[in-house]
Order: sequence, then structure tokens, then C-alpha cells
Amino acid sequence: MQFAVYAIKREITHHYYYKVDLLKRFFEECHAFSDSIIYKKQLDYITSHFSYKEWLKKIHENQKHLSDRIFDCEIIYDILEGKNCCCLFQCDSLWQAERVLFQPLRMCNQSFFIIEESGEHYGWISPLIRQRLLS
Repeated sequence: MQFAVYAIKREITHHYYYKVDLLKRFFEECHAFSDSIIYKKQLDYITSHFSYKEWLKKIHENQKHLSDRIFDCEIIYDILEGKNCCCLFQCDSLWQAERVLFQPLRMCNQSFFIIEESGEHYGWISPLIRQRLLS
């Protein structure tokens, strides 16, 4: 399973929280027309910069003392591509994604929109309203 994780600006989160299908279509079109300047500008407008690498380091360091770490992606899981507003995350199952990605993301003070590569699973990860991934 591969998930695209987008960090979304707070203002956009408030206006589009209940419009998940609209956002899903937008991100799919951004992916399909990745060379389009218009889509790049729109993507830049709605996404927020989030340092995924720094976040990973922080989560990993905080969990070192635990015998059953929450986030053990360094060995099993892989971030395929990191950008300031989006990253691709690969795992074996939805349960693993929930455990190693979604649960730690809920601890952030940032809202994220997640889309599975196949488009089957998608939705918000938000500290404001702790909803599960919608499908």
C-alpha cells in the first residue's frame, strides 16, 4: 500500500473538512497533470510546509526508550519521496499504516489529507477532530 500524505493549511481544513471527495479529486488531478503550472500554484496555496524528515526523527527519538515502539519505519517502512508539503509512504497493510503513520500524525498540530495510491482509502488526519481514515 502506498499513501500520499499532504499537509493542509488550517484555513483550507476548516472550509473543506467535509468535502473529502472534492479534495480527493483535486489531488488526483494534481498527480495526473503534475506539469501544470496552475495545479502547482493551487497545490502550493492549499498545502502547508511540513518537515516530514524532522518529524520522523522526533517521533523515533521519543520512542527509543519504549520496548514496543509506535513508529519503527526505519527498517520496515519507507518514505519514498519527501517534499515540504507532501510525502509518499509505503506499508504492507492499512493496520500498519494506522499504527505507524496515522496514529503519530494525529499527535501533530497539523492537519493532513491522506490518499491511498489506488484511491480506495482517503480522508483527514486531524488533531481537531480525530476521525479515522475515510473510505
